[in-house]
Amino acid sequence: MRAALYSRVSTAMQADEGFSLDAQLQRLRDFCAGQDWQVVGVYTDAGASAKDTERPELQRMMQAIVEGAMDVVVVYKLDRLTRSVLDLYELLQFFEDHKVGFRSVTEVFDTTSAMGRLFVTIVAALAQWEREQLGERTKAGMIEMTRQGRWSGGRAAFGYSYDGELHVNESQAEVVRDIFEWYTSGLGLRTILARLNDPSHPRLAPRQAWTLNALKYCLRNPLYAGYVRYGYRTVGGRRTGTPLIQPGQHEPIISRDLWEKAEQMRKERATFPVRAGTGSFPFSGVLRCSLCGAAMSGNTVTRKGRSYRYYVCGTSAHSGLCPQKPIREDKVEGSFLSALKEYRDRLSVASEGGVPRNMENTMAALQTELKQAKLRRSRWMDAFGDGVISGEELREHLDATSERIRRLESEIVRLEEASGADLQLVRDLALSFEQVWPLALPVERKELLRSLVDRMYLEPEERLRVVWRV
Repeated sequence: MRAALYSRVSTAMQADEGFSLDAQLQRLRDFCAGQDWQVVGVYTDAGASAKDTERPELQRMMQAIVEGAMDVVVVYKLDRLTRSVLDLYELLQFFEDHKVGFRSVTEVFDTTSAMGRLFVTIVAALAQWEREQLGERTKAGMIEMTRQGRWSGGRAAFGYSYDGELHVNESQAEVVRDIFEWYTSGLGLRTILARLNDPSHPRLAPRQAWTLNALKYCLRNPLYAGYVRYGYRTVGGRRTGTPLIQPGQHEPIISRDLWEKAEQMRKERATFPVRAGTGSFPFSGVLRCSLCGAAMSGNTVTRKGRSYRYYVCGTSAHSGLCPQKPIREDKVEGSFLSALKEYRDRLSVASEGGVPRNMENTMAALQTELKQAKLRRSRWMDAFGDGVISGEELREHLDATSERIRRLESEIVRLEEASGADLQLVRDLALSFEQVWPLALPVERKELLRSLVDRMYLEPEERLRVVWRV
């Protein structure tokens, strides 16, 4: 009988004896040898949760099942395959549909009978229940710790170290005090950010790079005033729910008076009218910085009664770590129209199917690279199955290779969609663009750009590099 071995380990389980990838694989091979089964495939998901079936190797195994490559799937334990009752039902049905058996090395399951399937379902339900109970107990424990004024765990905030208790990190604490003093003296966030990322700052850790979000989080964190907090969450920059805040047992870094003053100023500044107009910038969403790759967003600045529209690098704005300078919108528009003229001049078609030559060449190169990447992944799996590399080495190789495969597949899909575009319509749009552009509304300008442009990069000396969709 042809057997496929499936193993999985989550990050939290990797150090647990008996659950490592190597240990699981050895038990699976020994079991198959005892059954006189031929191992025809090894599928391993390293550092993956069993909360769903979106795991690269599990999906690869399911594809091999569809192709009829095996007769039975063997796992070390049921929860290595799934912890979800719904997923278990679907997987068992999938195995049954393709006439593939399922065996666990450490548990006795017979999926060919109704009683056996009932038993499997009960065990999976218990596994899911145990996981949910653990989550509930952990949450309850963290809430109780917060009520007692104790830090509920996790990575300690900047300014503290943690070894079971919070301790003030004095060198970082001085930076925190600077931040609150500067803020309550009236300095704006971007001015403070520039000071923090200034290499001449006397107390800034050399490896520490501050971002605007990190600065905002620091100013919103009551931990520095001697409080502990649980349940603080933000979605899209906005706080959700009401966190539990209690006086803490740790040493504060700033006084509560200073905290309350900063909190009051933050609330007052939050009521200032938001600068309008950013939604009307047509190049936002496609324009990126060529130096760091960050998106460039629109910004309006008013000087002496006149408004000027700029595009600003996100990294430069949030941390000051990118040297890219803002560029006026009229310069972006002028550079784009010049690039559009060159594009119209060289737009050509190579085949009757209407696919441009550069797209055909790019597609072929991507397909070749994708095939090589999948072959590399398969070879790493074979090397692990043969005992040439360890589970840890396998995970390192798979992480990089799988990420590359995902990117290649995404780019191929994008090109395939573009290859089906009506090139005559694209030509007509490119030819009439300069006549339509001045008459279009902001939202229409965005649509016009996205019909022609995939990405645009601001190069040094305010040059523009355009990646066209077709």
